[in-house]
Amino acid sequence: MKPLSEGQLRFYVVQAIHLISWLFILFILKSISSLKPARLPVYQRKPFIAAWNAPTDQCLIKYNIRLNLKMFQVIGSPLARARGQNVTIFYVNRLGYYPWYTPQGVPINGGLPQNISLQVHLEKADQDIRYYIPSEDFSGLAVIDWEYWRPQWARNWNTKDIYRQKSRKLISETQENASAADIEYLAKATFEESAKAFMKETIELGIKSRPKGLWGYYLYPDCHNYNVYGPNYTGSCPEEEVLRNNELSWLWNSSAALYPSIGVRRSLGDSENVLRFSQFRVHESMRISIMTSRDHALPVFVYTRLGYRDQPLLFLSKQDLISTIGESAALGAAGIVIWGDMNLTSSKGNCTKVKQFVSSDLGSYIVNVTRAAEVCSLHVCRNNGRCIRKVWKMPDYLHLNPASYHIEASKDGEFTVKGRASDTDLAVLAERFSCHCYQGYQGADCREMKTADGCSGPSSFSGSLLTLCLLVSTGYQSRQW
Repeated sequence: MKPLSEGQLRFYVVQAIHLISWLFILFILKSISSLKPARLPVYQRKPFIAAWNAPTDQCLIKYNIRLNLKMFQVIGSPLARARGQNVTIFYVNRLGYYPWYTPQGVPINGGLPQNISLQVHLEKADQDIRYYIPSEDFSGLAVIDWEYWRPQWARNWNTKDIYRQKSRKLISETQENASAADIEYLAKATFEESAKAFMKETIELGIKSRPKGLWGYYLYPDCHNYNVYGPNYTGSCPEEEVLRNNELSWLWNSSAALYPSIGVRRSLGDSENVLRFSQFRVHESMRISIMTSRDHALPVFVYTRLGYRDQPLLFLSKQDLISTIGESAALGAAGIVIWGDMNLTSSKGNCTKVKQFVSSDLGSYIVNVTRAAEVCSLHVCRNNGRCIRKVWKMPDYLHLNPASYHIEASKDGEFTVKGRASDTDLAVLAERFSCHCYQGYQGADCREMKTADGCSGPSSFSGSLLTLCLLVSTGYQSRQW
């Protein structure tokens, strides 16, 4: 074989360097473009919205007490007779024939998902969707609240164990000679298969019927970090529960939004554990949001309450508002949903308490956080993305600087924000928060528009990388051998 001349050798080495440089560039650009963008906001490009889902219209009807809810971008009533709501909750009696057992063990609609015709259920569910959401252009929040059983066998513990017991009994009655191990295996397999089909096909029906709606299941995903009274509680999701959430990929792929819950009990009030509990639950939901086969991250709307779970008329303290609502915004959620039941409106006194809280601490804080999220989005992400913490556990919040802004409350409960962000305020936001760009945008500050084929001009990072690689290759070309 004839040896290569010095010129030929130099040529081949340079070409190899060129190839490696370009492959490296393409790899980096591919990694950047593979980060899933956020879905465009549900309401007027607002990065973080507040939704109201409590039957406080009853305060006006019964007691002539009107609540000013202008700080909420989306409003809906959870009452069974409510139709055409921007926040629509489907309880067990509002969507098809959901199978469940009463606390006394009485089966409703067969009790088990194995015992009900899925087709009959879907036909009824289709009618219910059209009734409760009459508009085909519905683009609000559609939340399915099914809590009696979970689709994973291992998670049906405590009072939910009845679904495992009844599933075993069902198999033993049809498989008389089956061993205990076979009964357990078949009971688990048939339950999970039926439960999966029930949940998956129901939500897919909702999306097919009202495709613009943000369909999801309440309390999914769940972190199961409920051991809040245990020693050395950190709030972290147990590893086995994270793995179980991973196994629910079929559910996340079928959903259009996620609706975790961070309701807390009074005994935790004002404690560090409220923050830990909320922080890990929202963070787990954000992790799940990018795991789907969709080309965008699922929006996360975090359910919370006016008060504590066991004392609904004892409202959240200012610190607990920060640890729940503020934490959700800082971690990148698309919004929060404040839920309440008829306890809030059962008397004139209760309605008065709710009005006072909404027109003071709650309303002021929601205005603060939603406006701060807008300011950060506008100045850090060019209004093309939402701000998320750079370090997710850091105590950095989307709050207006009181030295730059003033929130005024009127007598009728309306809030006005006065002031503007200083250069220092904007620098602090840019230092502590990064951007999660909306669909169609990319780059560190979301300034680049992404074309239909997924290509765009190089970002400042990729541009610097390109320049560096070209300089390196040029240097090799000019090097004397």
